[in-house]
Amino acid sequence: MSHLGPARRLSLVAVAALLLSGCGSGSNGPDDRPAQQGPIVVDGVVDLTALQQLVDTQRARSKEQQEVELARLDNVLERRLWTESGLEAALGGAAAADAAFAAHGKAITGEARAIGEKPIVFRPAVFVAGAADPSIGEGLFGGVLIANIGAEGIVVGSNDLKDGERGSTEWAKGVKVSGSREQMELAVDATHESDGVTTKLVVKAEVSPCPDTNGRVKASAKVDISVTKTGGSTGQKGTLDVAVTGQVDDDAKLESSDAEYRMQWAAFANSKGSFVDVSGGMGSTKFRSVTLDRSGGTPNGSLQSDAVALASVYAMLIKSTLGEAAEKGWQSGRCVALKPTAAPGPKGMKPSATSTINAAPRSRIDGGPVGGTVRAALTAGGAAVTPSDSKVKADATFTYTAPDAPDKSGTVSLEARSKRGVAKASIDFDTKQGAYVASGGLAVKVSGTVPDLAAPFDLQGQGKGFTVVYSYTPTSATGGTYTYRGSGGGVSMAGSGTYQITGSDPVLTLKQNAHGCVNLPGGCARTANVITLTRVGSTG
Repeated sequence: MSHLGPARRLSLVAVAALLLSGCGSGSNGPDDRPAQQGPIVVDGVVDLTALQQLVDTQRARSKEQQEVELARLDNVLERRLWTESGLEAALGGAAAADAAFAAHGKAITGEARAIGEKPIVFRPAVFVAGAADPSIGEGLFGGVLIANIGAEGIVVGSNDLKDGERGSTEWAKGVKVSGSREQMELAVDATHESDGVTTKLVVKAEVSPCPDTNGRVKASAKVDISVTKTGGSTGQKGTLDVAVTGQVDDDAKLESSDAEYRMQWAAFANSKGSFVDVSGGMGSTKFRSVTLDRSGGTPNGSLQSDAVALASVYAMLIKSTLGEAAEKGWQSGRCVALKPTAAPGPKGMKPSATSTINAAPRSRIDGGPVGGTVRAALTAGGAAVTPSDSKVKADATFTYTAPDAPDKSGTVSLEARSKRGVAKASIDFDTKQGAYVASGGLAVKVSGTVPDLAAPFDLQGQGKGFTVVYSYTPTSATGGTYTYRGSGGGVSMAGSGTYQITGSDPVLTLKQNAHGCVNLPGGCARTANVITLTRVGSTG
């Protein structure tokens, strides 16, 4: 079982909250003022240098500062669109529009808080909402509250899924989560009505956290919003689409990422109005291209610049969030399995003996070899593993050397890394002297278990018509004295003698000689027997 409590980061659904929210923008402090720069759109053409400067400034800020600036950008654009679309006029003027704008922001913030306090917990066959962890401050923007149902939450909350298992749940009202080891999906469908305004939010996000055979991962997000006068057709609509691809290197790290995005806004009064259509593509840190594809109606250059800036900052943040979410998956062991073997051993090894460890990481998605490297390290006990803490090409072999004394142990930890993900495993070795099972015998067949050759032990004997118990008192692990007593058919017997143990693990030979008597005239004689002792569960 795993869970993710509230996290202080923007995610796809945070973007949805920001698009809808009018609260939390406040006034900018000296550290979060927008960078001074020229307009981003001039005569319908995007100034890529100015846009890159804006985004680079954003990237250098803290998460909290990014959220404040993103809220500011969104509030400026949305509130202008309320005016451009005629929604402000339809509501009776600026004061009424300001009140409705704030009310809808507050509603989304409240809903975000309720959702954000329910981390995902996965149990077999179903996702359920876990207990609240209300650690988020009251003053944070609503998007922080709703970020907990974002991409990272659905991946981390499902990392313990078993192979072939799939689950789904209604995480909160209007919020559904579903998926499997291979892919997780988040769907939000919410409507809020108040102050003569109806807001509709639809969000879909998909994250495939396990890289394919080429180390590629994919994720996508789509946000649709509409804000209209209740019962009318005056208002605005917005759509944001972001598709993210990432390349994972042989060390299971995100080597590069890429995003393609498109944002469309339409402001309309009685189904007629203006629109802005922005698309772009960006690599790991730089934009390749950003285009104001279409612009019609009345949007001016300032509004166009705000739309391009907002779309590009959203794309940057969503790309980062989705990439981080996927990385939480492929580095968790979700995607690759490592089940090392050791021979001889790992239990009951001889002191100072060596064992060969084989580590062959395999994909948990398609079962194939994943390549990459494996590291091994002795993390407890003794004596050594070689090579130690070095990358060995998979499939990898290592040599473990046991401690030089009995009843000692050692633990070897292994980590596999490749472009398919990370897997970890460990093997526990020991030189514990395990029990022996007795068998064989000449005229008397012997059975029983010897827990410790250096401690007293008993064995059972079976002859023709009688049974006997042998009681051994070691003077060392290789011999000592013994006595026996038996009966059967009205006859009793007893005797004593010595025994010796020879041979090497896992099979030893116990030879015993005694003088004994039965309760019949002339019933005393010398006796002997040969018994086999085999180590339980030992491979050498």
